[in-house]
Amino acid sequence: MKRFTVPYGERNLLVEIDERNIADIIGMPKINVSRDDTTLAKALRAPLGPHSLRQFLNGAKELSIVVNDGARPTRTAWVIDLLEEDIRDKDVHFVVATGAHPCPNESGLHKIFGTSYRRHGDCITIHDAREENAHEYTGKTRYGNEVWLSKLVTGADKILIIGSIEPHYFAGLTGGRKSLLPGVAAYRTIEQNHSLALHPGARPLNLDGNPIHEEMVDCIEMFGRERIFGVQMILNSHHDVWRAFAGPIDETFECAACIARGIFSTKIKQRADVVVSVSRPPLDNDLYQTLKAIEHGRLALKPGGILIVVSPCSQGLGPVSFSRLFESNIALDAAAQNAQTGYRLGDHNAHNLISLRKQAEIWMVTKIDASILETLKIEPFGSLQAALRKAISMKGYSTKILFLLDANLTVPILI
Repeated sequence: MKRFTVPYGERNLLVEIDERNIADIIGMPKINVSRDDTTLAKALRAPLGPHSLRQFLNGAKELSIVVNDGARPTRTAWVIDLLEEDIRDKDVHFVVATGAHPCPNESGLHKIFGTSYRRHGDCITIHDAREENAHEYTGKTRYGNEVWLSKLVTGADKILIIGSIEPHYFAGLTGGRKSLLPGVAAYRTIEQNHSLALHPGARPLNLDGNPIHEEMVDCIEMFGRERIFGVQMILNSHHDVWRAFAGPIDETFECAACIARGIFSTKIKQRADVVVSVSRPPLDNDLYQTLKAIEHGRLALKPGGILIVVSPCSQGLGPVSFSRLFESNIALDAAAQNAQTGYRLGDHNAHNLISLRKQAEIWMVTKIDASILETLKIEPFGSLQAALRKAISMKGYSTKILFLLDANLTVPILI
């Protein structure tokens, strides 16, 4: 028998399982880095491209700094501390790029900005995608969709984007261009962009022929890439900065993306009968963010298999655009059909979940109320051990189980 622990929120679940049933136990690559801001400081001192940060900021009176919300573990506070000397004489405004996510509360802002919140709290705005008059039209993408961006960003002389890069199940990767679209875009623009999420090119780690990504690139082009300075980082499993790049928005993203594709993917020789897909903080706060773990887990699962999702989801389902899908079975089915025709933001999630449900069973170890999960026909379990015991009894003596211990950031690739 093998005994090991599986992350569950801020604690671990002890698992005991016969070794013959283990297909593999996959965690994040063990990237050892020092817990300081040395990597970021080096990136800012030696940026990519022809200009230093000081040269980029020269002549800019109004500067907008776009930062991630709490759904990303980006080391935003570290970057701001390193920028203080360069931005001291500028009219600086910080914009929290929520996209269509819920707005962070006071505690959430403290977590994002760290000690700099005391210095800059008065000049922080949380982006509100639904505030129609707060956005400016910037043009149309190659797919004919209109792009409306926050006036706090479009009205600035220069903007500085702070982001981190990790897999995204339909944008390919987070980071870079994603800070504008969906980060500071109007709701209708986000909705139009996400309506492309069912395109075959919209998949984890893929950028080539991915219409979601291509629209984000178009957005950068409309805005004016020469007005943007990017700070992009790759984090390890402890959210420490492993690599960082500063400079032109395209170059910083491309350099980080090239590395990210390698470290966030894992090769598997065959799919498993059962996949245990673990969502880790901060992406385990709600079911909406946990979808990344679900989508990555299904890539390693045999048809007719069992996907066991481990995620506390202490904040429930997530934004209204997603939680509305669970009002009833009728609502979920209708949204899945609308995903192909009269798309509303979030409908692609209904389509994906129903598609998975037809191919496999979905079980969850979570804090979400069982009655809510029943709407989606997800079976709840009080413990992972109980779920594993039942899976083996159903699938048989030789059942093979694959554990993805950081499924949000691990993309299985069948070789």
